Amino acid sequence: MQKPWLSDTELAARCGQSRVQPWRQARAGLLPPPVKLSPGCTRWPTHEIEAIDRARLAGADDEAVRKLVAELVAARTAQVAA
Repeated sequence: MQKPWLSDTELAARCGQSRVQPWRQARAGLLPPPVKLSPGCTRWPTHEIEAIDRARLAGADDEAVRKLVAELVAARTAQVAA
């Protein structure tokens, strides 16, 4: 069964990066911001990361990924408001 949430360590390991890299990518708009689940616990929704992975595999450049990230964040916000 797939995990619904990824930690910064798990996300970095998926890409062979350092633990700080997902945070840098989120600041650059290349990843959505993580969700704060509880004090001291922030995670990225796996389905959002997979959507970005699919876009990258399809050849999306950074600008297209930033647009996708904005759409993912908007969908997340709409879901919370519903």
